[in-house]
Amino acid sequence: MNPDLQAERIKASFDTTKITNLLDGGADKTARRRALEKLIETDPSGVFNNDKNHYMHRNERHVRALAKFVRLVELMKIVSPDNCTDLDVVANDDFRFLIGALADDLPAALHWVMFVPNIKSLCDEEQQAFWMPLIRDWKVIGCYAQTELGHGSNVRGLETTATFVKDCEEGSFVINSPTVTSAKFWPGTLGRTANHAVVIARLIDGDGVDRGIHNFLVQLRSFDDHTPMPGVKTGDIGPKIGYNNMDNGFARFDHVKIPRRNMAMRFAAVDKDGKYTKKTMSEAASKVAYITMMQVRAYIINEAGKSLAAGCTITTRYSAVRRQGFDMSKGGEKTKAEVQILDYKQQQHRILPLIASAYCFFFTGRKVLRDLQAIERNLVAGVGEMVTKTEVADLHAS
Repeated sequence: MNPDLQAERIKASFDTTKITNLLDGGADKTARRRALEKLIETDPSGVFNNDKNHYMHRNERHVRALAKFVRLVELMKIVSPDNCTDLDVVANDDFRFLIGALADDLPAALHWVMFVPNIKSLCDEEQQAFWMPLIRDWKVIGCYAQTELGHGSNVRGLETTATFVKDCEEGSFVINSPTVTSAKFWPGTLGRTANHAVVIARLIDGDGVDRGIHNFLVQLRSFDDHTPMPGVKTGDIGPKIGYNNMDNGFARFDHVKIPRRNMAMRFAAVDKDGKYTKKTMSEAASKVAYITMMQVRAYIINEAGKSLAAGCTITTRYSAVRRQGFDMSKGGEKTKAEVQILDYKQQQHRILPLIASAYCFFFTGRKVLRDLQAIERNLVAGVGEMVTKTEVADLHAS
């Protein structure tokens, strides 16, 4: 280790081990994380090696990132066999530690982070009994298609429509993108990876009444050859400044027919005659359809803290070993002693507030996610009246 870096660590006024344990969730979690990181480092497949990432074409990186995800699932079956079939695998500590050890982005991540939670929150028990085995066996790989060219967070402004039609005994919905601005644009995992999407659309019931935004399961690509389904135009939006393993995509729907029961029906339903019904709930609880997007933003807060922390770590370490300007207290030019740039007040002024911000992001993200998950549990359990409008508004603003 560089002696300057070692000297700085010795001078620390706090116990770094305790802070590490706090961030990991306990000493046992730290030990487990390090063991799993070692597993990634020494994996004989070699698929986790990132040395050539910046020299790969974007298509190559996407394929390699998918290979990493497949290997990750294989490792989960080895290191955590009791949880590998758990549909909440993304919340499993082993999975979280393995993902963190990759130091790379995964195209299928939003399948677990957004698609699955949405189905578990908004689909009724019968629907889950049908969809969850397909998801568990990786026959269905999904994404969350909310954002359009014209609207994103302004959910009430979305233009994609889902119109009920009585074309058979059970009835169907027709998913349509009526305008250019109604095209879904930017959802992750949509561009290449997903074969299904939770499509957020305006429900038009059998009486022609616009019932507002609801969620619909739409097949995007064939199970046989992964080509787009009839009426679906979808693809990748192209290279970005960063996050290029993720296939952010677009989709337009030209009167795509789906079964009536592909509408998420835990809190609202349309019967075979097109009649719309909705469970009685508070105004706050009615926002449940948007909770998936709010949860992913909580993940973003947390991950932003980690990314900022990584940048601060690199900068701080470099500032400890890099020297510039003669140190007059040690003889100056005569002794050739130079000042660590970390000792300059201007450098400290730039770095230290960002380190503090990284901790704020990390713990804020964790708190927001925990609060959102508590709201979701109350809604799913049928105690939505416990959720107040103030709580939802505060979390959304956060």
